[in-house]
Amino acid sequence: MPPVSEQMAIPGSQTNPALTAARFLLKPGRKYEEAVKKFEPYDRVQEPNDDARTAGSKLIAEGRAAKKRQTYIYVNNRFEGNAPATIAAMVA
Repeated sequence: MPPVSEQMAIPGSQTNPALTAARFLLKPGRKYEEAVKKFEPYDRVQEPNDDARTAGSKLIAEGRAAKKRQTYIYVNNRFEGNAPATIAAMVA
């Protein structure tokens, strides 16, 4: 699956004006088992993904601006190494 930033650029990709959801699970091309070995014990961000953070921040900002749009950002620990820290960076 292409990165969220590329998916956002596809015309018509946002089909519901009241809801936005995005998943940041693994770096494109990385296998799950590889990410487990690379990032455990998931206690810190080990590989920041600036493109994904920018995409997540943009989705959050658009949701806030729309006021009546629910925005859900799902982040896996195997994306950068620590999901709560990744989400905090997107919100900041």
